[in-house]
Amino acid sequence: MKTVGEFLKDKRDAKGMSLREAAEKASLSHVQLMDIEKGKKSTTFEKIMSILRVYLVDIDEFLRETGYLPQNVEPASVGGLKKIPVVSWVIAGKWEEVYNTVQPGDAEDWIESDVNGQDVFALRVKGDSMEPEFQDGDIIIVNPHIKPDHNDYVVVKNEEEEATFKQLKKYGVTRVLHPLNPDYPDIVLSDNIQYKIVGKVAEKIKRKRY
Repeated sequence: MKTVGEFLKDKRDAKGMSLREAAEKASLSHVQLMDIEKGKKSTTFEKIMSILRVYLVDIDEFLRETGYLPQNVEPASVGGLKKIPVVSWVIAGKWEEVYNTVQPGDAEDWIESDVNGQDVFALRVKGDSMEPEFQDGDIIIVNPHIKPDHNDYVVVKNEEEEATFKQLKKYGVTRVLHPLNPDYPDIVLSDNIQYKIVGKVAEKIKRKRY
């Protein structure tokens, strides 16, 4: 089985393209492409897809020969870990409808995690409404099949299928979406405000800060 870099270099050579020519067509720098081919740096699946389109290579061939992901696009096992897609907030809002048809290019990135469960996905935190516990750029891993309880962190969507991330509070029959940052107001869920819980946050991955 070939590495990703070996596969891409073989395809570039087969096309008779120089490093600079291929990189330009894929909207990369030649240094980026060189590093990918030599395995010096990991890259996103989106960038790999851009390169494959330049070489007119079918995605199934790439998956089969590199083992980068299984052919059915389910998260791959890597030892005790598995690959989980980091999706956009738009896709998160529609996760119930799209999770079983998500394609590699739909993910912004892939991360490895030991969180178990079917249809698990990840989101990159935006903004400061959940500070100080969750900061902009942190990654949360969401399991859509775990029923959340009081004080659990959840991803919810509104009627427009816009996703948001809050702490769930339960006071008797009253449910509240609580931002940890006191500068933001609570959202009291009522019959007039239609929110649906997409999933419970199962893990947090802190953004690297230098």
